[in-house]
Amino acid sequence: MRIISKKTGLQAGAMVAVAAAGFGLISFSGNEEAQANSPAAYSVKGFDTSHHNSHPIQWSAAVSAGYSFVFQKATQGTGYRDPQFAGDFAGASQAGLMVAPYHFYDSGSGAAQADHFVRTARAAGYDGKRAGQLPPVVDLEKIRGRCPAGVNNTQVAAFLSKARQAFGVNPIVYTSKDFADTCLRGNTGALANSPLWQPRYESGTREPAPVGGRYWSIWQYTENGTVPGLRGRADVNVYKGTLTQLRALAPLAPGQTPTSPGTGTPTPSTGNGTGTGAGTGAGGGASAPAAAVWPLLKNGARGVNVTTAQHLLAAAGQSVTADGIYGPNTQNAAAAFQRAHGLTADGIIGPNTWNKLVRTVGQGANGAAVKAAQAQLAGYGNRIAVDGAFGPATRNAAMAFQRSHGLTADGVIGPKTWNKLINGAKSAPTTPAPTTPAPSNGRLTQRQALTQLAAAGIKAPVGRTSLAGVRARTIQGVIALKKASGCTITITGGTESGHSAGPRSHANGYKLDLRTRDEGRCVTNWIKTTQRKASPRGTDARWHGTLNGISAEYVYEIPRSGGVHWDITFI
Repeated sequence: MRIISKKTGLQAGAMVAVAAAGFGLISFSGNEEAQANSPAAYSVKGFDTSHHNSHPIQWSAAVSAGYSFVFQKATQGTGYRDPQFAGDFAGASQAGLMVAPYHFYDSGSGAAQADHFVRTARAAGYDGKRAGQLPPVVDLEKIRGRCPAGVNNTQVAAFLSKARQAFGVNPIVYTSKDFADTCLRGNTGALANSPLWQPRYESGTREPAPVGGRYWSIWQYTENGTVPGLRGRADVNVYKGTLTQLRALAPLAPGQTPTSPGTGTPTPSTGNGTGTGAGTGAGGGASAPAAAVWPLLKNGARGVNVTTAQHLLAAAGQSVTADGIYGPNTQNAAAAFQRAHGLTADGIIGPNTWNKLVRTVGQGANGAAVKAAQAQLAGYGNRIAVDGAFGPATRNAAMAFQRSHGLTADGVIGPKTWNKLINGAKSAPTTPAPTTPAPSNGRLTQRQALTQLAAAGIKAPVGRTSLAGVRARTIQGVIALKKASGCTITITGGTESGHSAGPRSHANGYKLDLRTRDEGRCVTNWIKTTQRKASPRGTDARWHGTLNGISAEYVYEIPRSGGVHWDITFI
């Protein structure tokens, strides 16, 4: 996997999968030995993706080329979420690929990492039981040549146990013999019930070697392959079994596709997964698309989609103010709504929660749900009042929106129209724009900087931090960092006095300090696992990277006086 660094010299373990249909958990025998075959000997092909791949990905092109499955990075450690995961999961499912999320095992207890993984996977619509969903995956590999901190057989067992309890299937384990021998010290008891996904990139026909006397089920044979629909290099895999066997693990009945109405046993809707639409009526269809993509809203989010969700929560009887800021009160209201509707009460508004929240409204309707629709329509430049009364102006705006988005123009806002409204790019800003925006290489006033940060959902600076005179490019850089990492960002140092001097200093608007404690741990994890490690600056570790065309230097500063933070220079 192209997650942290290239694997070198991995001698992977192996196992063959034999699907055991019937009762309880899916299992694999792992008894069939590896052969001297090339990857071409196996016809069931798949690949794996993460934010490292160029996006957007044309999933249907991969399906047309004969690819059957994809594993997608969801999480790493205890705080990182791959920013592409939710969209990739929905897109691949809708295209007809069999899918599963994977977790990259990093520092932190196995149980804590599993909790983080389960929450994220559920929020995107994965529950391990729906048609087309393969067992979840944990990725066990070295990080820059070193074993993850604290990893051992007991911690891995804790992760697998929690994932198994959450999803009802034995997770797949991606690992190598080298990892098992060195990081697990040969104790592979935790892996006994899990199918193994093994890397071996060298040329020739030798298949991966066994781990703990067991053989591979999935073989990742290259990280430099090509897959139609993906730009650049791709991780390519083969499955050692028939397509029918793999489909049985999904679980898929003969002829069933991941997005078609299933002949298999339906499962209750949990968490924030994809599901059927809420409500009936017109407005672009009586139900939402089977694999509709909905945005994830959580603590710290801002904007018109948050305002919409708050109005809809109020329409459902929750006490919440529609201020466009997703804070603790909104999170609590969302959790209460989820409990009342049989969903996982995580306070994160994802696909299943959206599907339960939205309600069909049309001319003559009144109330908070109408305000939600009006807030969305106003976001597309329509001059309508957000007054909760669905009159002719609101109907005309709805019909114009429907016509422009290929929907039935009946002026009734049903699930499909809701989905298009919430996912579209609004033309009206969610917060006031600076009256005199500076050029990209210019300087910003304190107010201009704060306005741009607030629009991007970045917390206001804390303490005595000043942003007066900061470079516009620096603010653009930290906004790009938030988008790339998906983390909550808190600025603790700007252009105020007290920093070191120099041409690319804080005072000259090039640098920002970011918090590392609490929510800042997500930023730390993202930098250390995705950016290029460089030579230290003095005694402080340093990384480099590029954010939307802006060069960034990240220094992990550990002052003698305390106050560890990230000192980031945007060039």
